Parts: sequence; structure tokens; C-alpha cells
Amino acid sequence: KTNEISQRKINTVVDYVTKNYGSDISLSDVAGLVGMSDSHFSRFFKKATGNRFVEFVNRVRVSRACNLLTETDEQIANICFQVGFNNVANFNRRFHELKGVTPRDFRAQFTSRANEQME
Repeated sequence: KTNEISQRKINTVVDYVTKNYGSDISLSDVAGLVGMSDSHFSRFFKKATGNRFVEFVNRVRVSRACNLLTETDEQIANICFQVGFNNVANFNRRFHELKGVTPRDFRAQFTSRANEQME
């Protein structure tokens, strides 16, 4: 029963983040969404997922950025703001942390691989 309730709370949070990644997402808002205090939610989320909440949000945002980098010619700075980061330096840092390359290099690698496949 407890697992079911926990799973429901995690699903609520995941749905919320995947729908609202482009906006400001505060830990307080999400904790409130599932009826927990900030500190309780932080511990609960880390225990349930293995990630800190902010890391999870960054993963969702970087994942969406990857889609935009490969599917559009949108400027990297615009993509940064579209996916919910509010400064380019932080976006580049988080992107590099998760992907091992900068957004520009990620796009370049994707473009060269796509071109090789067409030849």
C-alpha cells in the first residue's frame, strides 16, 4: 500500500516536471503538489529515484534540449531558455555534465552522423 502511494506521488511529480520543464519549477511547489514539506519531499524523492530533485529536473530539461538541438536549427541560447534554464552558462555546464559534450558539439556530432548516414 505504501509503495503504491509512493509510486503515485512519484508519477505525479514526473508528470508535472515533464509538462512544465520550460517554466520555473520550485521544490516547494512540487512538494506541495504531493502534500509534503520541502525537506520531507527532498528525502522521499532521493530515496525513491536515486536522484536529487534538481538533478531530475535538469535531466528532463537537457533531454528536451537534445531533441531540439537535433530536430531544429534553433539557436542554442533560445533552446536554453525554452527548456527552462535561465542562463546559458548554467545550461552549458549542466548539459556538459550529463552528456559529456557542449550543446554545440552535441549538435555538430549529430549533424555529421546524420550526413554520414545519408551518403
